[in-house]
Amino acid sequence: MQISSDPSAVQSPSSRGPSVQWIGVQWQGGHYALPLSSLAAVFKTASIQGADLQSELDIEIHDGAPVFMRAFSHCFDLSANVLPSFAPEELKWALILNIPGAAPLGCRVHQVLGPFWDEMKSTSVHHDGQDWLLVHARGVVHA
Repeated sequence: MQISSDPSAVQSPSSRGPSVQWIGVQWQGGHYALPLSSLAAVFKTASIQGADLQSELDIEIHDGAPVFMRAFSHCFDLSANVLPSFAPEELKWALILNIPGAAPLGCRVHQVLGPFWDEMKSTSVHHDGQDWLLVHARGVVHA
């Protein structure tokens, strides 16, 4: 799925504050919410076992161009108190980061949910009966 920022998209009718569009991501047993604007694309790939990526160069082709794939923890700023389990899991989805002027970079995750709307909160958003920890792409300036 190509990510587009369509201003005509219907926003949540929340009157509590401005809503942000999020993507929910499951990786290493954690549930993370990423601002949709931090991604250029999200797509399903052939399943890859997480442990197999340790010694190989991982490249995905997207829109005819190579994208260098890194671990989710290298692409997103996880807080120091969140420790991934590094349990083997199928990495079925590719996230391509939206970093203008940088080489195409992405990561693989187990599952993706959304996009969905919710307010910007300090540490998490609640959606689909789950709390999703807010994370931002490394090296991206936030407004």
